[in-house]
Amino acid sequence: MKNRHFLVVCIMVMLPLATPAQENIKRAFDALINDSQATVSATHKMNKDPESGVKEGQLDVYEFTLPISSLSLVKNIERAFDKDKDKAYSLNTAGTKGKKKYDYESLAVGGGNAYQLGDIRGSRYIYALFLDPDDESKAHRYAYVLEWLEGSKEIEGKLAITYATTLKYRQHKGLRTVITDGDTSLSFSLGDLENGDLEKLGELTHFGMSEVNVSSSESWLMNFNNYKNFFLKKTEGAAANVYATQIYKLCKKAECLEEAEKELVVSEIQKLKAKTTDEFIQQLFDMSINRLKK
Repeated sequence: MKNRHFLVVCIMVMLPLATPAQENIKRAFDALINDSQATVSATHKMNKDPESGVKEGQLDVYEFTLPISSLSLVKNIERAFDKDKDKAYSLNTAGTKGKKKYDYESLAVGGGNAYQLGDIRGSRYIYALFLDPDDESKAHRYAYVLEWLEGSKEIEGKLAITYATTLKYRQHKGLRTVITDGDTSLSFSLGDLENGDLEKLGELTHFGMSEVNVSSSESWLMNFNNYKNFFLKKTEGAAANVYATQIYKLCKKAECLEEAEKELVVSEIQKLKAKTTDEFIQQLFDMSINRLKK
């Protein structure tokens, strides 16, 4: 009997060591989702490698409204992020209260898509990134997200969980794009363009720009944000022409965007136009804006 009691005590002592890094956050998420005062709608997506069956991407989103009297459920999640922060490799918070414009930030979702934070105007958000404990290569991570806006009578918000490779892994591997023209093909990465690889830029000019993934507003905005950031690093010359042309090509296929998202992109393109003195690029940006306003 003493031996059995000793074994139970040992297991109880060891249990906290086996607790997942984001356990407090998960419990706080579940408490809000299952609360009787919460109105929740859920969206779930997951994709696996078709051969190995290994998970590559995941997106779980819970849109919720709560009466202001249940604010403690949101505060509990905030505290949970604080409790788990030492086990996260990244913790980020932002507040957009009082801002008239949307303030987007992207989190990768495996499969080349992204989840957008900040699409509730005036909201606050917090997210933390944790390595997947089952991935020995440390190439994948989970992201836990809380976004919310406190009104006078109710709270509007979202909880999200995304699964993808880490930014470090993606930067190391590089996201490659293949363009085909008849029997010839060209493979390049956005990193090639960011580094100003003139050979790749010349080949891209010869081939024309690639078709981008515009199957969802998330992937559209992620592509736009990539080229916007590259353009800001090189606002003149051959590289700038490539980035501006790609942005124009995106804007020709913006059917997946909602009106608020189009307004956001128009605002960003106007900022890009002010950064360059190249008249051709300025005209491309004007054409891009006109496409978004149709």
